[in-house]
Amino acid sequence: MELSKEEVTRLRRLDPAGVHAALIASGAMSVDDPLPKRVGDLRPSENSIDAVKFARKCEYHEAIAWLHETFRDDQTHERNVGIRQVERELFESEVVINKLVKRQMDALGCSEARITLMFKEADEAAQKGADVEIVPESDLSSASSDTSESPAKRKGKFGYLIGKRTENGEKTEKFFNTRDIQNCVGMLRQRNGEGMNVLMTPMDRHCFYVMLDDARNRRGDTESESPVQSWIKAGYKPCLALQTSWESRQIIFRIPKEPFRIIGKTGNDDSCFDRHGLHHYFQKINRESGDHKISGLRHGIRLAGYRNMKPKHERVVEGKAWSLEYPFVKIEHAESTFCSKTMRDALKMCREDVVGRADLDASRQEAARKHVAGLKNGEATQSQKLPPRYAPPLKPQTALGRAAAEFDRRDRERPEQNREHSKCR
Repeated sequence: MELSKEEVTRLRRLDPAGVHAALIASGAMSVDDPLPKRVGDLRPSENSIDAVKFARKCEYHEAIAWLHETFRDDQTHERNVGIRQVERELFESEVVINKLVKRQMDALGCSEARITLMFKEADEAAQKGADVEIVPESDLSSASSDTSESPAKRKGKFGYLIGKRTENGEKTEKFFNTRDIQNCVGMLRQRNGEGMNVLMTPMDRHCFYVMLDDARNRRGDTESESPVQSWIKAGYKPCLALQTSWESRQIIFRIPKEPFRIIGKTGNDDSCFDRHGLHHYFQKINRESGDHKISGLRHGIRLAGYRNMKPKHERVVEGKAWSLEYPFVKIEHAESTFCSKTMRDALKMCREDVVGRADLDASRQEAARKHVAGLKNGEATQSQKLPPRYAPPLKPQTALGRAAAEFDRRDRERPEQNREHSKCR
């Protein structure tokens, strides 16, 4: 098969995580197999063609033919913002930052990300539905800085969302690949120095990211030296762990999307997947071992190499020209891998009709369907035997069912002595 240079370039820039997920689906890899950083001359975690050559043990032409067939309709590259390369020579500190950015993006396996500049006073946990000002990246250099506007005027605002713009009367959003973020290093450093926090949100079409914010050791683990060690020891495989302040950590688990697809749904928009069940799992692990205030599943992650400018993290420095210092975001662990344990745990909280719930045998599925049908017809109440394991709790849907449930509730709340004499009169 002879492909054009443009098509080969497109295939080379595919999401590594998406290619990884497709290789798992094809049977070429196990969900627990990571994409290594380097194997001989191959760089599987960075390059989609190398990933296929590594996993399928094939040559270049066979690899691009497989990618072309598998990702024929993928148009991710059209959403790329396309930041021009910096013309000046980079400072040494900027070179270090860009290396960390690449390492973070490779571990997450995403080819594009949303970039947000967050005001230092904003609540990072409350990103869902946050009030952000949309500023195209071309205009960001002239946007007001965090220090030039009073905190009172910024009350309730989250920050700047870069990449959204209006084209021909329609609102569109462009995303940043690794090179775009690296080409913005000068501007991002400037804004970070002015007091704004730099966040990136992976916008991958082939996987979900489950973040544990302000991560702690797992319950009962008093021996592990760090939260990421605690979770790895328990059998979890994070793709990324960041030290985001002097004492705080973020741990990110990557899981494939397809197991969460609702059977019969096609496409890639949110309605095709059980994000509701996955969100419950996301909140559960954060209540137990992270930040109980965290909201949306699609959450911004701090970008390594930049500083955490939250006021509570500032430290007074004596004997230096500047009086305050803030912690740099550091990478503690990075590996391009999916976490099957996170996937299995999350699926237990999802609805039954998702692809990944094949663990329910036919008899259990039939029992669950009968129970749901009974509730809808008013023939069963919640006081009767609960649905089979993993079936989501359902409230009675009819007046008869609601009346029966209310009667049972009142009966349970009555004093024990009255209950003994109420059965026969």
